[in-house]
Amino acid sequence: MKILSSLQNSHFKRLKKLSNNKFNKKDAEFIIEGTKEISLAVKSNFKIKKIFFREQKTLKFDINLNNEIEIFYLKKNLFDLLTYRKNSSQVIAVADKISYSLDDIFLKKKSIVLIVENIEKPGNLGAILRTADGMNVSGIIIVDSKINIYNSNVIRSSMGSVFNLPIIKTNEEKAIEFLIQNKFNLYNTIISKNSKNYLDVRYLGNIAIAFGSENKGLSDNWRSRNAEEICIEMNGKNDSFNLSVSVGIILSEVVRQTK
Repeated sequence: MKILSSLQNSHFKRLKKLSNNKFNKKDAEFIIEGTKEISLAVKSNFKIKKIFFREQKTLKFDINLNNEIEIFYLKKNLFDLLTYRKNSSQVIAVADKISYSLDDIFLKKKSIVLIVENIEKPGNLGAILRTADGMNVSGIIIVDSKINIYNSNVIRSSMGSVFNLPIIKTNEEKAIEFLIQNKFNLYNTIISKNSKNYLDVRYLGNIAIAFGSENKGLSDNWRSRNAEEICIEMNGKNDSFNLSVSVGIILSEVVRQTK
């Protein structure tokens, strides 16, 4: 086992770069923090290349540390420079990213996919993924967004659900083509004169629910599609929910109807 103690060590420098969310956006590798998240990544066939333990404590967790995985120990002062959870994290891993396509969405008799346009906040995306995973959604289609799926905030707020779902980044044209080819019924979340309360709508067949960005909502291009328009009626003084909360509210009703 190799013990890393210097800030100038090449392995540590590489980790430091990968821990920078601006840098790792274009990198083929990313960092996973925590035993649960690493185990989930392995179960979803993410390739783990290196494991780094805090100090000299090898933890027991549900992955096979085979000979292809390099294992290191990091001194506490170095380890803590790389993690967000500080004292609660004991292990980090370096893994290869997986790039999914629309063909990777597993279609069932009644499939549900979420479409999220122009999402900007990693924490919101992570919360949406956690909800979608818990509701057994078939896939997430992220349209026209520059967000980094493997941002550490996405991984952390999703509680590892980022590894359990096919997440596809694409443009509007390809997303619509996929929906048409697979006979999805589209439901746009939007406030308009034609919007119906989401509780008053019947969700039929293959279901695609489109959500807009946190600030602007769905673009006019989506509004012009042949879709049912749905909304959550607000009864308090605030006029909207957080995006991830809205996803959870609407998705729970869709899943209830499709059981």
